[in-house]
Amino acid sequence: MNVDGNTFTQDFENLKFIQDYSKWKDNCQSVSGTSIGVKNIPTLWDFLVQHLIADVIREDSVNAGLDKVGLYPALTAIEKILDEEELTIKDIADIKILASELNEIKDSSLDPSRIVFTEKIYDEDSGEEIETKDLLGHYRTDTYVKRRKAAGKDDGIPAVDAGWYSGSGNPPYFAIFGGDDRYAKPKGLYEIMKDISGVVGKQGEKIFINDLEVVNLKGRNQSETLAGLSAIERYFDKAITNEAFWNAGGKLLVKKLRDDFAAQSFKITPREQTAIRRISGLGFGDKAIAGTIREAKFTSSATPIIDLVNAALIRADKKTSPSEHPDGGYYRAWQNARRGGFDYRRTRREVFGEDAKGNPDGKVISKRWQEYLWR
Repeated sequence: MNVDGNTFTQDFENLKFIQDYSKWKDNCQSVSGTSIGVKNIPTLWDFLVQHLIADVIREDSVNAGLDKVGLYPALTAIEKILDEEELTIKDIADIKILASELNEIKDSSLDPSRIVFTEKIYDEDSGEEIETKDLLGHYRTDTYVKRRKAAGKDDGIPAVDAGWYSGSGNPPYFAIFGGDDRYAKPKGLYEIMKDISGVVGKQGEKIFINDLEVVNLKGRNQSETLAGLSAIERYFDKAITNEAFWNAGGKLLVKKLRDDFAAQSFKITPREQTAIRRISGLGFGDKAIAGTIREAKFTSSATPIIDLVNAALIRADKKTSPSEHPDGGYYRAWQNARRGGFDYRRTRREVFGEDAKGNPDGKVISKRWQEYLWR
């Protein structure tokens, strides 16, 4: 995934919420329409998806106009998360709300187990209608199947469980609310959605964001931007004592340090989550990408590297590089002073006093005076 050019991965496939939902969906897709007593609908999943779509609901149905509530928006929201492979803090809040709304359809006209079917009973001898009775949840009773067979319209689908048309539940109901693990594996959709906070954390803190790469740090003040990240400060605290990053005269080898910095992976502590979110653009509030950032890598232009080294020198209260002078001591540290870098080499005033010739604030850089450039 990419935010402002910074890349990362969310530990998406390992989220228990995603795993449970995927198993639930796979199971629904494996249950054939004929096995649940319906025709022209391939699977239980298709039945659930079509249960409340505007162009499927009859105009005279008690559910007309209710295609935006209950099951359908819940499935739509989760499928969107799956398509984008990204879970935001807003998604977590939305799923909790949708779970509550899904629970409210129990015993309403949207409850699959409460769908009303009217069965007509005919006299076997005269063929006259003698009574009608309401069924709840399914239409395919023994009586219905017998009548179809007698009329030469047998479709080969047997009658369903008596409980499915008595209002005590049917496969779509079980898939949503549980009660029969043939249709709700590992559990019902409502339970999967209701438990999302416990699974991922209220703010998604139980999710992990991996492989974060913050690209192209540039410009001044990056030492202030990164000041809240202790691992980076420790890295530069070590860099000012590592001879590999300095030449023999005390000049910082920027490219070498920059390349090494880009190769490092820095651990991010729980207290540093706010700082790294600000730096990486992963954001705050509703639109923030959910998850805890454990490590990050950075690429940088030259200026931030120079500033971060200078900040480390200031923290250490030192002006010298780790480059040793042949006569003992260390060369003063410097790099790119004319462009706002640092230069701790001695000035003419420091070396010769107020009577120094030339610019008294100029650095003593002549080889003739090299013995003054260290200590």
